[in-house]
Amino acid sequence: MSSQFDPQQFLDVQLTEPSVKRPPIPVGEYPAIIGEVKSRAWQGKADPTKSGIAFDVPLTVELPPSVAAVMGQPNVVIGDSIMLDLTPNGAIDNAPGKNRKLRAYREALDMNKAGDSFSARAMQGRVVKVMVSHDINDGKKDPMRAGEIYERIQAIARA
Repeated sequence: MSSQFDPQQFLDVQLTEPSVKRPPIPVGEYPAIIGEVKSRAWQGKADPTKSGIAFDVPLTVELPPSVAAVMGQPNVVIGDSIMLDLTPNGAIDNAPGKNRKLRAYREALDMNKAGDSFSARAMQGRVVKVMVSHDINDGKKDPMRAGEIYERIQAIARA
């Protein structure tokens, strides 16, 4: 069975409605479901000698009815990233004080005890509590968006 979908047809789609930016959700604590975690390599822009691996974690934040009514949707997806500390051999560093954010996720998921089996993929579909805060774009990286407010995952905790 072949698909009739042709992405080229979207080049000529006529839009008459404006695209509207969603307002940020209020600062606060919310339950969230972890989506499909993906890994990526990164390299520093200011210092190209710095590089590493990160886990990108999409979080579907479940909104209380009062907030959902204002937003016009029951949940929003906010991305979080875990920058990994690696050993010289390229493995995840489990030394004390390393991988603080990864440890926070593991503790929130009750997957950080000696002998526990853990993988980033095992986080998918699990529920955590997130603290959402706001950051204001200072315009250094993107002057056209200076002053815009965006959401950030401030902390992760057990649901």
